[in-house]
Amino acid sequence: TSESAARCPDYRPRTPCGCSGIGSLYIVIGGMAGERQIARSDGGSCLPKLLSCILIVFVALLVSMSTVWYMYNMDGETGYMPYTAYACSSDLVIDDQIKMAQKGMAIDDTTFDCPDKIPAHWPHTSAPVKNLRLFRTTQPGWDESRISEFRKHVAAYVRGTGAKVLVGTQISCDELEDDLDWSHTISLLKELNASHVLGLAVGNELDQLASKQGTSKDCVQTMWDGYLVSKLHARMEDVRKIAGFEHLPVTTVFTAGVVWGTGETPFKDDPDCKVNTFLTQILKMEPNWVFTFNFYPYFDPTIGMDPDGKHCSTAMDKCKCFDTPMCLNILSMQQSRNAMTRLTGDPKAPMWVGEVGWSAPKADTLHTAVQKCAGFSSYKMYHDYYKNFIAWDLTIPESNGEVQESSNGYAGPEIVFWFSMRDSANFGIKEYFGLIETCDDSACKLTPARVGVAPRTELRQPPALAEVAI
Repeated sequence: TSESAARCPDYRPRTPCGCSGIGSLYIVIGGMAGERQIARSDGGSCLPKLLSCILIVFVALLVSMSTVWYMYNMDGETGYMPYTAYACSSDLVIDDQIKMAQKGMAIDDTTFDCPDKIPAHWPHTSAPVKNLRLFRTTQPGWDESRISEFRKHVAAYVRGTGAKVLVGTQISCDELEDDLDWSHTISLLKELNASHVLGLAVGNELDQLASKQGTSKDCVQTMWDGYLVSKLHARMEDVRKIAGFEHLPVTTVFTAGVVWGTGETPFKDDPDCKVNTFLTQILKMEPNWVFTFNFYPYFDPTIGMDPDGKHCSTAMDKCKCFDTPMCLNILSMQQSRNAMTRLTGDPKAPMWVGEVGWSAPKADTLHTAVQKCAGFSSYKMYHDYYKNFIAWDLTIPESNGEVQESSNGYAGPEIVFWFSMRDSANFGIKEYFGLIETCDDSACKLTPARVGVAPRTELRQPPALAEVAI
């Protein structure tokens, strides 16, 4: 007490070994300065406790400094952290870049693991990427934290680049999983807002469902006997309740196989693939419907080897071009336009291309005759296909060489997507359609040495990257 202290000038109060609040900070600082005895009531030392207190104070200061740094760097408008966009570097340059604002990239399964590395520019060019295609908004095994993180990265990308996203949601034979995926899709749509959403894709390549290993006949029958139509309609009812999405375009993406060998109907319509029936129903429900097809000459079963049995030059020439009616891409687009016109009566109905692309090296999923042709899946062939895609003006030449500007010509697609950003697996089977190999690569996949051209230095450093908010 104060009375005891007055009688005993040398008296110092015993201090318990505590470590809490401001008092603890005073004890630590005072003890370090030698102004106050730090001892237990039994005369022992409080040094271990003192060291613990110092550690706690240090951690508290570190957390405080981190919070201040976060607040200082936080974007004032969005409340998100800054993010620096990504581009791969290259000594290989592609000059002719046409209608790049109507072209986009598909996000593959590999890039899902590095959403902070979505390319801001088309590899080997200075053209910005203005459209993305998402097949889904999550991956199997992801928890809510990782799903949310992915959404924030995609939202950061579109805010910083002005890009739009064709957002996909799955349709399968598991209604619970489909509905769960849809809940995540709704969250992404709200995060992006209508200004950054190109459209909604409900299901992808369901015309191939019957050929997928492990798919039951009951599943296929359920899909085409009303499940797909009802789910798509329900999804759009949900979306159009969100402000800004009242007139959002909607699509289901099919392969080019639905327009070949169809018999009397414009689109394939058999028990395992009732696409014509589905389209007839959905066109009555959805005024903002868009036809979307994936085109892959790479897997075309009709192409073969040259007569020498060693090369496949004829097949390669037909596959890699986009500028004449002999090109397999153009041929399939003509066939698609014909089918659309037969079904709707409108030769200019909206049409998107969901995927085009090439694989180098050879995809493990390639099983046609040209799989033994070394040049078919070469880096040089990949380069030529990609270069021609970048230079494509999105017209569909007619058999007489005319294009869509003619009064009776084929109207070209409004948007086309390249598959893909990075090499990835297809149901566990390796493919190499990516412009970049892995998430760890800072360089683009194609190089002058791989392609056989002279290097150029202007894109050795990626184009200037913007700071955007995540």
